Amino acid sequence: MKSMLFKSTIAAAMAMISTHSFAAYVAITNSGSPVLKECQGVQEPSPDPTPPAAGTCQVTALPGTGYTQIRNANGNITAAGTVVGTYNDRVWQQNGTNNYVFGIRLSMNTTTYTPPAGCADRTPTYFEINDILRSGFGSYSNLTVAYKQPGSAEEGLWLAGRTAQGVNEYAASPYGLDPTRNNDWVDFRTDVNANDPDGTSKAASAWLLVTATVPGGVSASQVANAIRLWQGGEEGQCKFSVYLPGFKPN
Repeated sequence: MKSMLFKSTIAAAMAMISTHSFAAYVAITNSGSPVLKECQGVQEPSPDPTPPAAGTCQVTALPGTGYTQIRNANGNITAAGTVVGTYNDRVWQQNGTNNYVFGIRLSMNTTTYTPPAGCADRTPTYFEINDILRSGFGSYSNLTVAYKQPGSAEEGLWLAGRTAQGVNEYAASPYGLDPTRNNDWVDFRTDVNANDPDGTSKAASAWLLVTATVPGGVSASQVANAIRLWQGGEEGQCKFSVYLPGFKPN
């Protein structure tokens, strides 16, 4: 994929970026093409011989000085009745402002699950997360995204943008940058699997972060189905969604 970098500066987004930990946050568009921003790039063979270099959209720290963590929740990831992992959902607020950072990180167990009825192959397998999508942003513009890897064992962020469509849910997937736009959702394209058939198994995701200016604040508790995990069948698996509760803008 050819890297398409945004050359314009968005003042509202830049106001949320500090000198250190926020240096690599990048804007995702509200309209036009491409819908998806290339971040770490696709980490498997693709039609494009020159994927973007690792490190785009990457930050070195979670929100720190000048920010206060205001929400923090943990929960299980359950696929077709089997607990296959856990997740941590957090929100930070820039002190004295309406600027917020929403973050999520996943960790998968070495546990197989049986795909649900309706799947052609119901052989027990490991749940793979190709896209992590979170909702509630339709009323807000000037969003920025980033990822923070605690270490090399965590999968980074490939692509990000304002869409509800993940791998194999739109034309030209998985490498195409123009799924149908849906500004209510932010999609983080990744590849998390405790035992990946492609041989690049990473059981945990990086911290996946999105910033927004939200005058009404953030939900006091997690909202049902605010987060969607999508297995897109990259290696022939059943296409399957798992929904999680998550914090949302009010």
